[in-house]
Amino acid sequence: MKDKTPPVTSVYFIGLLKAYLRGTKTKQEVLQDLYGEINLQPADPEDSGEDVTRLLLRTATAVHEDYYQEIVGALTQATDSTPTREGVIHQLEALLAGNSTPEALLQWATWHNDPGEDNGVSYFDDLAVDYFCTQLLPAPPEPLTHAHYAQALKIFKNPLRDQLKDKVALVLLFEKERQRFLFYVGDYIQGHTAPEQLDVYLLNKFGMDHYSFPYMTSLASIMYDPSKLPALLKMAANSPESF
Repeated sequence: MKDKTPPVTSVYFIGLLKAYLRGTKTKQEVLQDLYGEINLQPADPEDSGEDVTRLLLRTATAVHEDYYQEIVGALTQATDSTPTREGVIHQLEALLAGNSTPEALLQWATWHNDPGEDNGVSYFDDLAVDYFCTQLLPAPPEPLTHAHYAQALKIFKNPLRDQLKDKVALVLLFEKERQRFLFYVGDYIQGHTAPEQLDVYLLNKFGMDHYSFPYMTSLASIMYDPSKLPALLKMAANSPESF
């Protein structure tokens, strides 16, 4: 096989791998593409637990031994191989349509979580995508349900694309977090705590202080009127009437 011209070049694998890393192709779609090419089936097609990046590199190397270095070299210099909002949307839509699994979604979202690397939030172009991939999916405060995934999809599809507000809404996916929000923010609007004290909660839950929290103006407008707090919570959670 290596003495013949291969059916595809390394560019094929680079494009497929980037599409997966960005999220615009699910694991199942990557496998379907490979199965659609002659002699490109992975050696162990039943091994659904294998990481897609490893599977693609292994398959590419089987086609031509030089492809491994070509692919690694291209991806090392690439600026378009990180998780994107479009990728999150595509992965969630596939999951909700029954064309993917929570396990495959988690595997995609956390492929980059290398404990030996210190990428930090600068690795992502979108704070909401960062939170979704590095915190929410790996360690949700409660088991994720179909309703949680559907609500997350709604948040990411918000045409306003406000990263700070979308991150807040993702934190507030869960009932316990919504109750904490009502408690700590309620204390603040009733004058029981100063902005600096509110910061302890905001920094811990959202990674923001009262200068960057996107709803401080809204809080100022309902000071000493806690009856309006549920409406603010609904807005901050980008939520329907009930969860």
